[in-house]
Amino acid sequence: MLTLYQAEWCPYCHRVRQVLTELELMYTNVNVPLARADRTQVRELSGQEAVPVLKDGRKVITGSDEIIAHLRATYPSPPDAADHAEVGRFRVVLELDEGPGEALELLREVFAGADIRIISEIRGDELGTHRLPDGYVLLQAAAVWAVERAAAIDPTAPAAATFPVAVFAVDGGSAIAVTRPFAEAWLYGDLELSKTTMALTQRVYEALGKL
Repeated sequence: MLTLYQAEWCPYCHRVRQVLTELELMYTNVNVPLARADRTQVRELSGQEAVPVLKDGRKVITGSDEIIAHLRATYPSPPDAADHAEVGRFRVVLELDEGPGEALELLREVFAGADIRIISEIRGDELGTHRLPDGYVLLQAAAVWAVERAAAIDPTAPAAATFPVAVFAVDGGSAIAVTRPFAEAWLYGDLELSKTTMALTQRVYEALGKL
């Protein structure tokens, strides 16, 4: 019997839940109190108050790295584990035969066709002393309809409706790395924001599929 002591907002706990999903393991989820001083059960079990903590039979494992290593060493990976991992990633990376300049123009074209705007652009050589490699471009993109919808639900959410994109050279061409819109997990607590998340993510991925 696996029991995970965790908090939904904790990124280290998220890492563990992701691997539990990849391995398709059944487990009991125990959400801990916010105040560490109130985590009596966790303290008695592990001698500490931080999460995540995993109880696997008689074993108690603390720390996300240690828990993940234990899970991968103990339980076999199902055939679709890699697919679970891919869906769970917060970014997608595409490699193109074209150079960074041509890739950037192609990206502008498909985003425009999907009603997605590039709202800022910084090239690596514009960052002063903190230079990125030549040809590296950092972009910020947004879909106005998603920003408006998010603002109507929660005035703090539109900042999360923008998403970063990087275009850079690789051997034989270029790569485009796109962070999934609304990647911040706290947004999923609101059903309407979650619907906006899925709609925008689908729109972005459909556009990238045309590259």
